[in-house]
Amino acid sequence: MALATNEIDELVSLERGEVDRRIYSDQAIFELEMERIFARAWLFLCHESQIREPGDFFQSVMGRDNVLVVRQRDGSIRAMLNTCAHRGNAVCRAEEGNARSFLCTYHGWSYGIDGRLNGVPGLNTFYNGNLDKSRHGLAQVGQVATYKGFIFGTHDISAPPLEEYLGATGRLGLDLIAERGDMETVPGIQKFIIECNWKIAVDNLFDWYHPQISHASAFEPNVLPSLGETRDGGKIDMSGVNMQSGANLELSGGGIIGSKFETVVVLGEYGHAISGPSTSSPGYFDVAPGWRERPQAQGALGPVGIRVAGHPNIFPNTWVTTGMPQISLRIPRDPGHTEIWWFTFMDRNTPRETRDFMISFANRIFGPAGLLEQDDGENWAQATAQTRGVASRRMKHLLNMGLGRGRIIKEGGLARVETLTSEYAQLWTYNSWAQWMKGLDWNELKNATTPGHCI
Repeated sequence: MALATNEIDELVSLERGEVDRRIYSDQAIFELEMERIFARAWLFLCHESQIREPGDFFQSVMGRDNVLVVRQRDGSIRAMLNTCAHRGNAVCRAEEGNARSFLCTYHGWSYGIDGRLNGVPGLNTFYNGNLDKSRHGLAQVGQVATYKGFIFGTHDISAPPLEEYLGATGRLGLDLIAERGDMETVPGIQKFIIECNWKIAVDNLFDWYHPQISHASAFEPNVLPSLGETRDGGKIDMSGVNMQSGANLELSGGGIIGSKFETVVVLGEYGHAISGPSTSSPGYFDVAPGWRERPQAQGALGPVGIRVAGHPNIFPNTWVTTGMPQISLRIPRDPGHTEIWWFTFMDRNTPRETRDFMISFANRIFGPAGLLEQDDGENWAQATAQTRGVASRRMKHLLNMGLGRGRIIKEGGLARVETLTSEYAQLWTYNSWAQWMKGLDWNELKNATTPGHCI
């Protein structure tokens, strides 16, 4: 049963900085998320380098729908549901590959790489020739579009064009990856499940309060390897690699957040956001992302925003890391389970030794064995589990850090909140989540999630 607008408003309070814990465990709320967010939003599917040749395919996910992203013979890209039009069986079980057709192993219906129904056993005998094959192809995703090699899809044919949806905030992170060279996806997408709600895994992306506690062991001396050094102390050729990251930020008090750093929050339409440490120190620019080097970023973010060393999240669940060039998806499976995917990108001309080192480094930070994601996953799972109790789910999650203390600045058109460590970005994301959950039309939704209207 759909929630009324006033019920949704009660779930997120901007004024108090509170979120109702039911949104992490309630099955009805989860089902509504699938309908009103994941069936409408533009979702990242894969990269063009994964489907270079006609017939190349990659099996991706949109909400809980499995989709096949396929390169067509004319070079175009289609995305279609991986479910037979007859009785629903999957028509492809491989995660990626090359195919001339897709075959349902249940009753033998076969489809072309464009999704058209080509063959039906017994068409002229069992069906008396009366089955209209043109009406029973694979269901097509409403819209598919590419931005600088990154392929997105939406089920909503009325959704705004992809570039408009991304806006300046959504495009910046993708630009930073795409402009590093002839980028391609490193083979082998990491996939694993954490027993947590997807929103907890998303709001952690903006949380700069937790690193000095949760990741204290990772920041101990000699735990993280020095970039560019082999285990025996030798040097690696890092030419062609642009490590524009906050990885070398000076730690203060055992964590990233300290007296030397502020937090800059960049807010975008539809719920996109960037949040990260910042400082006015000139030397900071040596380790911050390269926003400052790009005129379009300077125009969008302004002199304060270009100082942020954060990673954009494209609402709802596409996280772009701007240091190590990666994209991570937080894919909801049910209220208490989230599947995490990691795509790693590299210039095709990167030297082999450098490539191997960067892959190893990426795996040591994130992923099921990553130093940081092991810590995070345990926290997310425990935080989710405590929302299921009869008494504990009556409590609120607090996101009121920094309320009334930050400075909202609008020099370049995007609202930014500059303060010491805050929870503005998380609160912005949850406020946007609530607007999506109301089922607003696209114009209403954009107005309700435009920076400055709410925060």
